[in-house]
Amino acid sequence: MRVSIALALVIVCLHITAIAQTLPNVDSLIAELPKAKQDTNKFNLLQEISNIYFKQNPDLGIKYGKEALDLATEIHYEYGCMKGNNLMARCYAVQNKLPEALKYFNAALAVARNMKNPRFEAILLSSISAVYATNSDYDKALQYAMQAKAVNEKAGIKYMVNLMTNIGYLYVTQNKHKEALPYYEEGIRQALDPGSESDSSVIADLYLNRGTVYFAVGDYVAALQDFVNAGEILNKLQQTRTLGMAYANMGETYSQIAAGKSKVALPDSLRDKNACLLKAEQYLNKARAIAEELHSIYIRSEVYNSLSGIYVQMNKYPEAYRYLKLSHEMKDSLQNIDKEKEFARMEAQLLVKKQTDSLNYLNAIKDKEIAKRKVERNGAIALISLVGIISLLLINRQKLKHQQRRKEAEAETQRISELAKQQLDDFTRSIQEKNDLIEKFTTEIEKYQALPCSNELPEKESSLLLLQNSVILTEDQWVDFQSLFDKVHSGYINRAKGKYPELTAAELRFFVLTKLGLSNKEMAAMLGVSMEAVRVSKHRLLKKIQLPDGISLEETVQAV
Repeated sequence: MRVSIALALVIVCLHITAIAQTLPNVDSLIAELPKAKQDTNKFNLLQEISNIYFKQNPDLGIKYGKEALDLATEIHYEYGCMKGNNLMARCYAVQNKLPEALKYFNAALAVARNMKNPRFEAILLSSISAVYATNSDYDKALQYAMQAKAVNEKAGIKYMVNLMTNIGYLYVTQNKHKEALPYYEEGIRQALDPGSESDSSVIADLYLNRGTVYFAVGDYVAALQDFVNAGEILNKLQQTRTLGMAYANMGETYSQIAAGKSKVALPDSLRDKNACLLKAEQYLNKARAIAEELHSIYIRSEVYNSLSGIYVQMNKYPEAYRYLKLSHEMKDSLQNIDKEKEFARMEAQLLVKKQTDSLNYLNAIKDKEIAKRKVERNGAIALISLVGIISLLLINRQKLKHQQRRKEAEAETQRISELAKQQLDDFTRSIQEKNDLIEKFTTEIEKYQALPCSNELPEKESSLLLLQNSVILTEDQWVDFQSLFDKVHSGYINRAKGKYPELTAAELRFFVLTKLGLSNKEMAAMLGVSMEAVRVSKHRLLKKIQLPDGISLEETVQAV
């Protein structure tokens, strides 16, 4: 039922912007253009050509409409300016280029008002209303339609069938069925008046639309009568597609009556539930046959759904299931079609909102753009934040790895340093222990020398000398010793050389051994010199580095 309603309403709405005409061969008219003078006759010729191309080739219709408008402007032909703008607007409207259509319709409207021509003013207001309706801005469309009605009434125009139909349609789109009903009734009254010269198809559409409103408010008796009236007219006109819609509406109405959903009292002819179900089945099958013949997915979907409903009421569940399944298959196909239509509608709506003459549209598009930018900005911020978080995690991971490697390196350095210190301490301790041993051994030898049998001791002097020499460091051992010392006291030797560049290699050894806290005796043993030589060397060293009074060599050595 919903499908049939929508189609009937859209068809009526389009009557405003698309009026078919029988026109002469366009080639002969175009051939006349080069010979025509720049006057109103040429304007009429261009207008006629544009009218021919209006639906056949809208782009050419715009081309010749633009030439007509330019000519009217050039020769100051006010009526031509109005008509020229209207030509352009209609061609853009049929292409669904709504912003451009609005621009030229409004320009034509301004000229019509300046000419004080209410008939043309009302027509143009109705056309603008239709553009807004096509763009789904029904409030705005209704405002312009009401303005057109007021202009017509003020001018004493008696017949406004199309306008009444469109006002009713605009109320229906907003689910204001009670408000729509008076306008459909007035439209039918005017259409049936002999003076209106309304054609039968317009009357049939009006019956379908009014029946739709009656159906929506639950007056199925009045709705059924309107659908039957429409069906009779359409059957005579052989308008098969719309007839299929009328049959579908009849079937659905009988189905609702059989289900006991009528909000008004039923005549005796409609009180028999089974009879109503049979009527519903009869008309729905007629609609189904037409829809399948025309391959109309839209009507078939609704008809199959309605058939499923009546078969449930008739307890014919296999048939109900079969048609319900078919209905779902059709709806799946329709979803893709509806999505495409919705995308196209949204695109057209956006274009209108960008270029409309309405301040409300300008504000709306600004709000939409601001919201869009906000969404984009928030999305960008979120993306940047995500990238930042990921980067931070990676940086932290690298930092942790670096810290781990640094800690491992420090630990290794510490281990090596402690090992070197241990080795240096062991070396120093070994020297000290050897010196102690030499001292004890010397004492023991001296003690044995005092004995009568001392001459019997084998090679005592050579053994003592061998032991003393084992303490003295060779040059190669000094190199190894300095390397070990530098691992424990990193950079000390270089700092000492830098601070006291005049030091000799021997004097630098004194610095190193003093740093280790060795006594003169221990130094003498390691260097293979006497203690007196050590004291003399230290004295010379003090003079060379010229220490201030009160500062000892040991303090200076530790401070390097």
